[in-house]
Amino acid sequence: MRISEIVSEFSHQFRIAGIPGPILDAEILVAHAVGLERMRLHVGDDRELTPSELRRARRLALRRLRREPVAYLTGRKEFYSLEFFVNRNVLIPRPETELLVDLAIYHTPQGGLFADIGTGSGAVAIAVKHARWDIRVHATDLSERALVVARRNASRILGRGAVHFHRGDLFSPLAWTRFDVIASNPPYVAHERAASLQPEIAYEPSQALFAPNGGRAVIERLVREAGAHLAEHGALIIEIGEDMAAFVKRIGAAAGFSVSVLNDYAGLPRVALMKRSQGG
Repeated sequence: MRISEIVSEFSHQFRIAGIPGPILDAEILVAHAVGLERMRLHVGDDRELTPSELRRARRLALRRLRREPVAYLTGRKEFYSLEFFVNRNVLIPRPETELLVDLAIYHTPQGGLFADIGTGSGAVAIAVKHARWDIRVHATDLSERALVVARRNASRILGRGAVHFHRGDLFSPLAWTRFDVIASNPPYVAHERAASLQPEIAYEPSQALFAPNGGRAVIERLVREAGAHLAEHGALIIEIGEDMAAFVKRIGAAAGFSVSVLNDYAGLPRVALMKRSQGG
């Protein structure tokens, strides 16, 4: 069977199964199975697959039909124009989180201290450091398995020691200093919404997605505890659910922050920017 034929077969199967982007998914999985860049499928490389390549491709397609995310099938996900290794121990980086990185890069002063709380794959911390080598970057996560992934990504993309990783709950490993900017993409989905989400979500680590109190519990803790870890004019940047703008403005103001909520590139409220006043 030729490459073009197996791509056509998989895309047809994915379309019937209701999988979004069936052609793209088919191309990515076939390219991964045969060891090609996806764009090479469009420049005349329409050879016959070897038996082992065909078996590998069909195994990947079967897993995709079970709604396992493509990023876990290939072990790769692009974020902020960088390629990250991902597995089921970490949340898959999403395009809307790039706004969090943009704001961190902009608001961290020259030579400043930046912290990424709940780093997961390390995507935010690594992207910030990659863009701003002057910034000293620390990152925390409660999951040691997630930190294994984050360290692997940092070593490959930046080199060893560029980002300092710490295991612990939120700010607990960082009691020793105050940061100019703290950013977090915390779990903010309500447990009650799990049944209504895309099937792919079931493969991602639940502790990185879901939070008690309608998805608000971890955000509440971040806002309440951040003041003790921010420099005088520091900023706290948190990714939020699209229905949380009023909530974060209220709790941010109660904690002594001025709060702005920015829309992501799809036009949805996505990131809360909280700034301390002088002496706050």
